[in-house]
Amino acid sequence: MTFHGQWQGRPSVLDEHRPYLDDRWNQGCTNTWRAWEEIVPLGYTGSYQRVRAHFRTKRLSADPRTAPPPSPRTVASRILRHPTPSPRSNNSGSRPS
Repeated sequence: MTFHGQWQGRPSVLDEHRPYLDDRWNQGCTNTWRAWEEIVPLGYTGSYQRVRAHFRTKRLSADPRTAPPPSPRTVASRILRHPTPSPRSNNSGSRPS
């Protein structure tokens, strides 16, 4: 999360735990609650919401290496779903005027 103004450049309670969270994310742990439960015994004193915000930025990242892969169910659904007709396709065989 990027802060502006008076908060810019200030250290966060989460800073010392970011490398651990990033490693867990790269290992496939995208469950915020589980990650929060793992870092509390390691000395994290901040809120669950801060961890949730950190994971949210990873989920919304445009970098495909940090975005979680789709679940097998999602992939199967995309493959097996009937294709929806494109709004540009014209099934009548005649050309639009």
